[in-house]
Amino acid sequence: MRSLVTLFVFLLIKPLLAQVPVVEFNGEKSMIIEQLQLIRDSSYHYKVPDFKSGNPTQKLQSAKLNLDHTDDVLWARFELVNKTDIRDITIRVENPMIDSISLYQFIQEGGIRELSNFMPAPFSKRVYNSGITLFNLHLRKGERAQLLLRVKSSEHIILPILIDSTRNSTTYATLRDMVYGLFAGIVLVMFFYNVFIYFSTRDRSYLIYVIYIFFIGIAQLSMSGHTYQFLFPNAGWIYKYTIVVFPALSGMFAVLFLRDFMSLKEVAPVKDKIILFFVFGGYLAAAVSRLLNGFQLSSLLMDLTGAFGAIFVLYTSFLVAKKGNRSAKFFIVAWTFFIVGIISFVFRNLDILPFNFFTTFAMPAGAASEVVLLSFALADRINILQKQKREKEEEAYQQALENQRIISEQNVELEKRVNQRTLELRESNDHLTKALQDLKDAQTQLVDQEKMASLGQLTAGIAHEINNPINFVTSNINPLRRDVKMLLELFNQVEELAISPYAPEDVKRQINELKEEMEFDYLIDEINHLLKGIDEGANRTAYIVKGLRIFSRTDEDVIKKADIVEGIESTLIILNNQLGKISVEKSFSGDRIIDCYPGKLNQVFLNLLSNAIYAIRAKWNQEAGGVIHISVESDGNEMTIGFRDNGSGMKEEVVNKMFEPFFTTKPVGEGTGLGLSIVYKTIERHRGKITVKSVWDEGSLFEIKLPVYLNA
Repeated sequence: MRSLVTLFVFLLIKPLLAQVPVVEFNGEKSMIIEQLQLIRDSSYHYKVPDFKSGNPTQKLQSAKLNLDHTDDVLWARFELVNKTDIRDITIRVENPMIDSISLYQFIQEGGIRELSNFMPAPFSKRVYNSGITLFNLHLRKGERAQLLLRVKSSEHIILPILIDSTRNSTTYATLRDMVYGLFAGIVLVMFFYNVFIYFSTRDRSYLIYVIYIFFIGIAQLSMSGHTYQFLFPNAGWIYKYTIVVFPALSGMFAVLFLRDFMSLKEVAPVKDKIILFFVFGGYLAAAVSRLLNGFQLSSLLMDLTGAFGAIFVLYTSFLVAKKGNRSAKFFIVAWTFFIVGIISFVFRNLDILPFNFFTTFAMPAGAASEVVLLSFALADRINILQKQKREKEEEAYQQALENQRIISEQNVELEKRVNQRTLELRESNDHLTKALQDLKDAQTQLVDQEKMASLGQLTAGIAHEINNPINFVTSNINPLRRDVKMLLELFNQVEELAISPYAPEDVKRQINELKEEMEFDYLIDEINHLLKGIDEGANRTAYIVKGLRIFSRTDEDVIKKADIVEGIESTLIILNNQLGKISVEKSFSGDRIIDCYPGKLNQVFLNLLSNAIYAIRAKWNQEAGGVIHISVESDGNEMTIGFRDNGSGMKEEVVNKMFEPFFTTKPVGEGTGLGLSIVYKTIERHRGKITVKSVWDEGSLFEIKLPVYLNA
């Protein structure tokens, strides 16, 4: 009896377990989640015919709106009965992010009718041009349809399945597109409005906000499926990435905007670092994870980061607002609208709030409200900044007036002091003028002294040089006078004999006797010798005078072409008496003509040769061994003149100061220290350069480089 009862109960319950849920359509929109028989297929084992022939009840699951993340295939089975005269019925699934959803209708004749939406497929393949899924059925009044839904998605599965008339469903789809179109319009208006404001103000906050508006708008349109519909209709795989990447970018730029808008780095540095690290970093990690195909991880990171970020940002805003930050108060209002929209959307998915028009569009409405309110907040911030700017300008203006008053008072005092100081400066200037004049007079005296020293040296040299050839002339005058007198006496005697009555033979004999007596042949030789000496002395004197004329050129202030070698030779003539046993070596090559001030260069040669003679005398005294080597070389554009001696040389500290005015190493009374200073200025006037190389106790080399062509 017990076995029969058990068999009877089993046969009675089994049909009940196998019974497919029945959904009745009464002409009104209705959600049928709880009326479904939901089956989870984790091994992808079930096929559509399995549900027609059998009933795999071992995988039954309670049906609900929020099915969380799952890699399983979900099957939803139910039977639809039409209780109205409406024949066109639509099954609507309002989740555009499902990877694939298919509806199978078991036909009584044994066939299976399939309607599918696959995200990888082009959007144009869909029956309805809508982001949500719409499946049409044709049922007469009282007719039944065995239906099976297959759902697979890598996203968080929200499965809002509604039954409505086809007319109402298409109207709803159109209304949905209009709502999101309105949202896109508001975002675009705010985008271009803030772009215009940014280019007007160049405020960094506007630039970040413009980028945030762009991403918040496109993020909402991605979650609604409209970017798939309009931007990537033939690339559903791209849309799969944008579902997370665009919202993540909007979150990241929301953080950047928040930090700049409320000056968190200065007002709340600790909170700023937390927001930057956890919120910005979380969104960044979600975007990177999605790009690396971590679909579930990226969705989880978005959920956690969004929940934490929304609460912590709101908390931080309240703290900043308490410190009197006006921008934070505006942000709280705008953020509250956005948070309300998000909470409404999430609570709808959790089945806490009803699935209606308000909860469906709460998030885009909140986002649009936030965009508009933050635009107003930014405008208010600009007004505040402009007000602060005007206050600062007014403060600066008042400060300028005060400064002007102080300056006016100080000017009066300064004018008194300036007058007093001017008087003192005039007196000081008079003293300085007198001192300058005294200095110029002293300088003139020193220069004159240097010139007189050179003139004395020149005069002594000329006197010595002219004295020798003049001695030739003066010493030969008396002997020549005596010889001429003897010739005249002989001439007179010969003349007397010529007019005497003696025979010609006697006259010739007497003339020969007179010539022998006077030693006529020797007398003639002596006269020629004396005349030759006088001629040599006169020529030598003329040569010295010519050298003197070359050396002492009077056209010093006129640039002219001159023979450098000729100038050096004339200087050597002047200094010949000082050379003594010093030998002079000459090496002249190339062109010898250059543009110069000849007289001034001769003065340079005189000073350098005088110093060389002085250095040699300091080492060799009057003994032989001193050598001065003079070289002249020219390459057509530049002439190099060298004066090298083997005298006492100079130490480095002397070489460094030798061209300074009044610097001399000669004993007091022997030099003014202006010679080499004049040399340096003269070479500089010729646009040339002078260099010195000297080794102590070995000698010195003065090398002058002069341009061949010198324009006046």
